[in-house]
Amino acid sequence: MGVRTRVRGASDARGAARVVIADADIVAFRAYLGEYGLDPGTIDTYVHQVQRCYAEGGPVERLKSRMAPKTKRLARAAVRHWAAFRDDPALRKAVDRVKLPAARRQAVKVPLSRETLMAVMREIETGGTVHPRVRPILGLMAFRGFRDGDVLRLQRKEVATALAKGTLVYEAKGGRYLEFRVLKTFRRWLEHLMDVPRWQRVEDLVSTSATPDRRRKAAARRVQRELAAIGRKLGIEGLHPHQLRRTYCVEYLRANKGDPEALIKLTQHMQWANHATALQYVDHLRGAELDSVAETMFDE
Repeated sequence: MGVRTRVRGASDARGAARVVIADADIVAFRAYLGEYGLDPGTIDTYVHQVQRCYAEGGPVERLKSRMAPKTKRLARAAVRHWAAFRDDPALRKAVDRVKLPAARRQAVKVPLSRETLMAVMREIETGGTVHPRVRPILGLMAFRGFRDGDVLRLQRKEVATALAKGTLVYEAKGGRYLEFRVLKTFRRWLEHLMDVPRWQRVEDLVSTSATPDRRRKAAARRVQRELAAIGRKLGIEGLHPHQLRRTYCVEYLRANKGDPEALIKLTQHMQWANHATALQYVDHLRGAELDSVAETMFDE
């Protein structure tokens, strides 16, 4: 598949002409990524990365330039999709041959203890240090284990339907539609959302950025800051949104301890596609038990 481009008169710092991909190809590429199942924010990011690659001497040249390792990996992922869209295996091989710096290992997000989780929940309920518009977002995360991104994408009509029919249906990460029965543990947080007027998506409550991608990212940062403030007040260093989800899942397994179907129940409860994700939380629970045995193995 060919690609239409035009070359600007200016050149970059290395003297290479700046290539601009034709609008028609960008539109077609966006449609391709949408059919692949990527969310709008990821599509915007990949399109931007591909455009930057061609504006800075081409994909291979940009991947060899001085960039942060994480940005290089993002750019290569975008170009791989671009190569597939163009049916260009030579481009795919070329970018795959570029050796990138080793990925930095992210710190393992350890679940909170039950006592710490309960303290965080009390802080969210009382709302002493939490902005009123962020409280229901954190409430849905802590009391039901929802992802922060999924909560921020919730639409007002989805919340209204959930309260009326008792089932919350929404589009989650990766374009999957999930369905959850509305439980008393988190129904009140949906009601709090509906009490706030004039919003279409939950992200609108905490961000006024013009574009959807920027609005979602700004809203996510705001939620992280509010949760980190709770952590500082309670003496929890580096409290992160995913810790609430991780802790919720571990506590769910703990409540089903001894049930041979606990793993299946957690997978279904969280609407995961398979058991692989659930196994991560089994390891957390089992790890605590193993450490407990080790502490007493030499006692007389």
